[in-house]
Amino acid sequence: MPAHDHAAMLAKQEMMTASAQEPAGEVPPHEHPPGTPAVHDHSAMMGAQEVPPHEHPPGTPAVHDHAAMMAAQGAAGHEHSGATPGASIVQILLGLTLAIALGLMLLARRALRPNHPAAARAGSNLLDWPVIGKLLGWKHFSLLLALPTLAIFAFIVLAGLMGEQDTSNPAVLLTWILWWPAVIFSFILLGRIWCVACPFGYVGDLTRKLFSFNRKVPNIFKNMWWRMGLFLALTWATTMWALDRSPWGTAWLGLIITMGAVGLGVIYEKRTFCRYVCPLGGIFGLYSMTAPVRIGVKDRTICQHKCPGKECYKSCAWFEFASTLNRNTECNLCLDCVRACPHHNVVLQAQLPATDLAEFRPYRKSWDEATTVASVLGVALLQTVVMLNAWQGWQASIASFLHLPPGPVLYTIIFLTVGVVIPVLLVLLITWAGAPPERLRGDIFHSFRTYAYAFLPLGLGLHAAHNFHHLFGEGGAMVTGVRNALAQYTGWASLAAAGSVNAASSIGPNTLFFLQWAALAGGLFLAYRVTVGVARRDTPQSRSAFGTALPVLLFAVAYTVLNFLVLSAPMAHRH
Repeated sequence: MPAHDHAAMLAKQEMMTASAQEPAGEVPPHEHPPGTPAVHDHSAMMGAQEVPPHEHPPGTPAVHDHAAMMAAQGAAGHEHSGATPGASIVQILLGLTLAIALGLMLLARRALRPNHPAAARAGSNLLDWPVIGKLLGWKHFSLLLALPTLAIFAFIVLAGLMGEQDTSNPAVLLTWILWWPAVIFSFILLGRIWCVACPFGYVGDLTRKLFSFNRKVPNIFKNMWWRMGLFLALTWATTMWALDRSPWGTAWLGLIITMGAVGLGVIYEKRTFCRYVCPLGGIFGLYSMTAPVRIGVKDRTICQHKCPGKECYKSCAWFEFASTLNRNTECNLCLDCVRACPHHNVVLQAQLPATDLAEFRPYRKSWDEATTVASVLGVALLQTVVMLNAWQGWQASIASFLHLPPGPVLYTIIFLTVGVVIPVLLVLLITWAGAPPERLRGDIFHSFRTYAYAFLPLGLGLHAAHNFHHLFGEGGAMVTGVRNALAQYTGWASLAAAGSVNAASSIGPNTLFFLQWAALAGGLFLAYRVTVGVARRDTPQSRSAFGTALPVLLFAVAYTVLNFLVLSAPMAHRH
């Protein structure tokens, strides 16, 4: 580890700057040891406050380890540590979690008895509701969602590139405290509807409509591997380079994604970038399978025999045909198919949460999705662990054990091991453990591709719990920072918030922890529901259905308890 404490150094420098009454200036030139990259954490240097010349110990790379600095906040003079929940509420909720887990095991055993009736698919047509149906059916509904987010995105880019380079910048606050949590929570209620409002895709789609070669999408794009790899790279870079604390980095991240959407929009037909390449699209699509709404049709025979024009497919920018759509993964609920159908046969159907997962039948080539689901479990957990106050010490121990200095190489090894390799191997082992012998003889990876989807709600539950911490635990910083930025940019001093930007929590630690626990418990319940649905379908006439599901359920409980313990530990604020 570097021999100096960055947070203490920055706080000391702030006092030196204040006493000298000097404006924030450039970082003075300084030397790094030979052979080491001169990489600095600009987001942690906050507003270009001067950092005294310093050297790194011999043999240690001059790379400031952003992942390890999650506990040592980069904001000059503003080091915050999140308050931890009380011991009593932790004990009560842990006991309640174990009781719920036992209850779910008993319910699963009963539900997986032979000839036990399966739950029927719910669903009224939401388009029949007077007010909601009229709003959703309005031809400018997509534009109504896209224009406000496009304006906010433009503001984020301008603020990120031209504003103060510290974590009080609204580019950082709006993106990482408001937008990212809001997107995660939207899956639970409305599936992939964020993609309708996404400014990246909207700009790409607008460009395509103005000019495009409209080439067919190459088959090489038609899998989840691209999106999985780009999502992992984006997650790694966000932590390694502290993009979530860098206004400049946040702005350029949005611009790069937008340029990708524009570039592919000019070359290929429809929204190829959104469907096949977007680094966020893969995980968004999988999470949307937990949503309580989906596109469906009233009568498939109308689509097959009475609709030669297939207007719904022609109108869909995502290459989907309403009659064959059996899950939300590649549907953004833009409802263009509803408006295009001449027979009024397309519906927006209500359903029980995670019905898509429980009823979906994986196909032989779904290795990519199953691997992505397993990786989500590891990445979501690791991204939470790096926020713990204890992470810096743990990483130092790993560095000592591996005889590697802290830096990009060490964190990359940790990221790939914890985020990808271990979760994939664990899911393989768990799904094999319960697989009937006849399944293993026919296709040894059948259970992996089939039961991996049962773990997806666990990742979503942890993602939601993690982002409750940002939304409510750091919400004070967002409100104050945005108000001050608006006052600065508009000249209206009355908009400025009193006091300094801080990460004051908008709710108490016990209330916050209860919300996080509820998210984890909800993920556990949905994992149970999906496991039972998949096991009932996969072994319909077999008495081994519960035996097949048991290892999956036990892992779901263990993963939930582990996440519970991680979230109950002292955690640092980012902003």
